[in-house]
Amino acid sequence: MIDFSHVSQQYGERIVLSDITLHIKRGEFFVLVGPSGSGKTTLLKMLNRLITPTAGSILRNGVAIDTINLRQLRLETGYVLQQIALFPNLTVAENIELIPEMKGWDAKRRKKASDTLLQKVGLAPSKYRHRYPSELSGGEQQRIGILRAIITKPELLLMDEPFSALDPISRRQLQDLTKSLQKELGMTLVFVTHDMKEAMRLADRICVINQGKIVQVDSPQAIKEAPKNAFVAQLFETED
Repeated sequence: MIDFSHVSQQYGERIVLSDITLHIKRGEFFVLVGPSGSGKTTLLKMLNRLITPTAGSILRNGVAIDTINLRQLRLETGYVLQQIALFPNLTVAENIELIPEMKGWDAKRRKKASDTLLQKVGLAPSKYRHRYPSELSGGEQQRIGILRAIITKPELLLMDEPFSALDPISRRQLQDLTKSLQKELGMTLVFVTHDMKEAMRLADRICVINQGKIVQVDSPQAIKEAPKNAFVAQLFETED
């Protein structure tokens, strides 16, 4: 589904990504891990053209993403951040239904879709759809952020450390929820984290990045059993 071919990113003398070649399969839960400053978020942001590579190409379904209409590309790409980016002046329902409204869905269809999703994540529509973000807990706000990103069933969902600010119980619940929704909807999901426990729980495949370069890509178990070098082995020691 997604192919990076010799992609690099450089700001002046600072090299952020170096010669990244990578294939992400359709429908997989693909997790990027590595220390802060390793290039994970830069790579993620390239997928919805928030950042343009200095060199190389990125294909989505065989088409260069820089030739795809930008609005269309982003409408077909869900995006969830660590910073919960709900609009404070909009209700829960209005936040969830933003993209469907932009896509021209009528009010009845939007309401049915948002109510169905609210029920799916354990938030009763009658109780929550008219609330404002300030009336929600952090975990509830992040649930709404996820629903807003997936309501139109985008083929690609990007998540950048979405749960790192949450308490352990909320974090575990949202990990399970995200994995369940990803499988149910058949989305390709690219997920950034620095938490190896989270990566092991969620990933179909893990891509370890360090200093702008790919170190190893494989299933969680394969990497744990046969780390490519001492850096990868040390990362996985923190998972135990």
